[in-house]
Amino acid sequence: MTVGFFDKLQNLKDSVGQLAEKASGGTLDDRIERNLTEMSSGSEIQRTAAIKALVIQAQTDDKWLNPIIDSFIRVLPDQLESPQEALIDGLMELRKVNPKRAKEILQGLQSALDSQYPSVRSKVVEIWTTFSLKSKSKDSNTIADLFEMLSDDDKEVRYQTQESLSKILNTIPKAALPPLKQALHDEDWRVVYHSVVLLTEFAKKYPKPSVALAPEVVSAFNSGEKLKERSADCLGMLGLADPYSVKGAVPGLIKGLESKSSELRKASAKALGRIGSKDAMVVFHSVPKLAKALKNDDWYIHIEVVKALGYIGSNKPTLVKPHLPIIKNRTKTGADRNICQAAEWAYKKAGGK
Repeated sequence: MTVGFFDKLQNLKDSVGQLAEKASGGTLDDRIERNLTEMSSGSEIQRTAAIKALVIQAQTDDKWLNPIIDSFIRVLPDQLESPQEALIDGLMELRKVNPKRAKEILQGLQSALDSQYPSVRSKVVEIWTTFSLKSKSKDSNTIADLFEMLSDDDKEVRYQTQESLSKILNTIPKAALPPLKQALHDEDWRVVYHSVVLLTEFAKKYPKPSVALAPEVVSAFNSGEKLKERSADCLGMLGLADPYSVKGAVPGLIKGLESKSSELRKASAKALGRIGSKDAMVVFHSVPKLAKALKNDDWYIHIEVVKALGYIGSNKPTLVKPHLPIIKNRTKTGADRNICQAAEWAYKKAGGK
């Protein structure tokens, strides 16, 4: 009798528990199974909610941790924007719970680089950058994939990738040049464009090693209008380290002084000045053109023009001496005080008294 009574009591408790589970959505396993299904077949809002719930559930029950990570990686490429972002955030959270799968998770995120959503691609670029900067050994495959992202159709993604690569490459100066060189030969002008900018920044910190890529930058400068302005900036930086390495671009830089683009005129003058500060004879043909540019009403580039004449004159005064009167004239007739001050500096640097 007593045993029968307790058996009935236990059955009653079990029944109550089952009813409670049903009312709350079933057991944890049931809820996880339901969320896994909804993650792949629900609406965008439902999928996002299911993913966020699964992250919490994976942190609650260890037996589900790895299956949920596997599911997240598997469905990531085919999701809509919000679910993709939620999956990425979820994988980064679960990486903390199971650090042994960190590398695998990072590799799994690679599929999202092909996402149709720029925000998702940017998110992965940012994560990869953080991983790479923290890693003692930089993954060459990761760097190569980031260089590919420089051809992204979205401008914001390209510029974020450029910024990310700049941070990474500056931490690995010895290993930076090979991928940069390869990128400078890319068929996509956007990859070349951003690579030139990267090299310009790299050359500020590591000028001598950067000179090895001068032929690629000269080629980029001479190849088309889209690359000229940024390439001119880079040529100037490389010319400070080795003027002869960029000699092949000097005729183009002189021609650039008469470009329809005011930005290219300005960049050309600046580059010629930097190169000429180290060896005026490399750019001596530019001096008459620079002086001519100072005579017209192109006030926008006058500061860089007078600076260029000052730098060249400081290296070889005889080249600039015939043009000292026009430089002196600009000390009083410049369009603004900055031009007048730059002309005063250039006049003294070029041997004026």
